[in-house]
Amino acid sequence: MKISQLGEFGLIERIREKNKKAVHHSGTVTGIGDDCAVVKCSHSEYFLFTTDTLVENIHFSKKYYSFFDIGYKSLAVNLSDIAAMGGLPLYALVTAGFPAETKIEDADEIYRAIRKLASEFNVEIIGGDTVKSPSALIISITLIGKAIYGSGIKRSGAKVGDLIFTTGNFGDSSAGLYLLQKDISGYKELKKRHLNPYPRIKEGLFIAKSGFATSMIDSSDGFDKSVRFICQESKAGCEIYLDKIPVSESLKKFITTYHLSQDKSCDYINYCLFGGEEYELLFTIPPSKKPYFKKRFYEVGKITENKKVIYLDSNNKKINLKDKGYDHFKK
Repeated sequence: MKISQLGEFGLIERIREKNKKAVHHSGTVTGIGDDCAVVKCSHSEYFLFTTDTLVENIHFSKKYYSFFDIGYKSLAVNLSDIAAMGGLPLYALVTAGFPAETKIEDADEIYRAIRKLASEFNVEIIGGDTVKSPSALIISITLIGKAIYGSGIKRSGAKVGDLIFTTGNFGDSSAGLYLLQKDISGYKELKKRHLNPYPRIKEGLFIAKSGFATSMIDSSDGFDKSVRFICQESKAGCEIYLDKIPVSESLKKFITTYHLSQDKSCDYINYCLFGGEEYELLFTIPPSKKPYFKKRFYEVGKITENKKVIYLDSNNKKINLKDKGYDHFKK
């Protein structure tokens, strides 16, 4: 069997299963299968570990990414994983694979962006590695943080009846990518959401400090894929209210302008549910805690006993949607 047949998430699950027979230390609380690994370091402290890799022409193109954008996003996606656990980022290890013809000034721009974003979130860069890459530019960052409430908010804690909330708009990033790929002028807000996503560290800390969240994930793989991960890990299902998923005015204008010949609701669905790379947070809370969050975040659904992801339109009619989020290996 080829990896392309198994798919990215099938491969991760295969590694996860085989890893159960490998070495395990008593301090490991959470391993493969969440936004971060969690390791207990003292009676009440837990470290969070995460890593992400960006590869040229897979995650970014130099046709529309500046070197500053590449550096910025390489750290931002890692910060988002820490945010998804309700954690505080602390230390970063930066590894870069450069083609030999890369200009020093371009490498400087990548590291300048990483330092700038790291400084904003009080992250210390403590090391890494630099290697020669045969053709593509590669940036890989490992980020270490700590949980500020218990051992962190995991994907697996959602309970039947819990409400599902999110921190912000969906669909902007994928629309921004479309605009960049087509070299369409304007729509700076949508392009910025793709090139320079802002990690929800502050929101994650607010949610964690409340002590009310039962599960959480970031939406790097898209809204649909993210709620499916929560349901899978929590052994539950959910109902999602399509008309309550927050959508920006910029996205509405974009769809009206560039997709007049198509069903607009279908376009909203594709961009908002399957586009990905928003790096918003999706989290669940008990219904009794709704007043604490409703003025700051967006309620989009609820956890159900039926182990299915069901979408409902404004008339409460079920809409059948298949899992078709982005997968690195499947076409």
